[in-house]
Amino acid sequence: MAKMNEVELKARLKSTAEDNLFLFYGEEKVQIRHYLEKLREKTAGKTADEFSSRTITQEDSLQTLYDSVLAAPSFLAEKIFVAVLDYDFTQLSDKETESLVALLANIPQTTVLVFAYPTSSPSFASGSNKKLLNAADKHGITVSFEPLTETALEKQLVYWAKLRDVKLNEYDAARIVSYCGCDLSLLKNELEKLCAYKAHGEITRDDIEKFVTKNLEARIFDIASYIINGAPDKAISQINILITQKESPQGIISVLGSVYVDIYRVRAALESGESLEALAKQLNYGKRTFVLQKAQRNGKRLSNSALRQSLNAIAETNAQLNSSNADGKILLEKLVARLTLIRTEAKN
Repeated sequence: MAKMNEVELKARLKSTAEDNLFLFYGEEKVQIRHYLEKLREKTAGKTADEFSSRTITQEDSLQTLYDSVLAAPSFLAEKIFVAVLDYDFTQLSDKETESLVALLANIPQTTVLVFAYPTSSPSFASGSNKKLLNAADKHGITVSFEPLTETALEKQLVYWAKLRDVKLNEYDAARIVSYCGCDLSLLKNELEKLCAYKAHGEITRDDIEKFVTKNLEARIFDIASYIINGAPDKAISQINILITQKESPQGIISVLGSVYVDIYRVRAALESGESLEALAKQLNYGKRTFVLQKAQRNGKRLSNSALRQSLNAIAETNAQLNSSNADGKILLEKLVARLTLIRTEAKN
């Protein structure tokens, strides 16, 4: 039949088409699990039982797979749904591979067979796995679920919130993505936490600040804000927490430097008459314009001279981290003190 993307698959499952062979693979495991259950529900109903739904794993033999696919449905079920989960066929002999390919070409109309990889990511580039992919593409539907873009993630969060009768605008969805990163499973957990709290209401910016667990980048943004707003003790406390959590000093200073660079970019853009929206577009920030808005607010507390000195201090500390055996935690604490002093002297 054909390779499909997620949009095409969604439309196909809503249609009256009676496809009976699917292969779901790729890195976006949340979507693989979602469509696996959608297909199971479409085939066996919401209350699938052992008569209508069967699961095959690596622990089962190929013969068990064949028997499940070729079995006739009982009087309690019109069709049998067979899910083969995370099964790696790379060790099959040529004869076993031929038998599998032959099976895929002759699946009974009363069986819906889906190969899905909700936890593993085997290669389909060669061997028996490649032959499985080719056969599934020829006789059924294959979908590779790849990581979503930030824009797609934002829309997905808005959609999930709507399903739970909770309002979320795309700009606040972008804030959640910026705090959590692009792991869809993590994003879903954070959204469910917010939806449970709001219960048919609207998720606000304050709700996101209070309840969303921030990733490394977002927490380092906070460190920069603490320094610039005159709270070095909070900045050092956050650095100590990150170091305890095994975050590298190099990673911390890299993101910290990007915060100050954003302040410089915003200042240069505004002084030349360019808007934040235009700058965000130029930097491919999408709906993350609020990052630049925060940079603009923080930048008001730094003179041009203080900003230059701060960037130099960060660059020098970064060079020390990369060229010596000095304690990274101590170097970062010294950097916080130096940045605070630069800010204070410039203010006075």
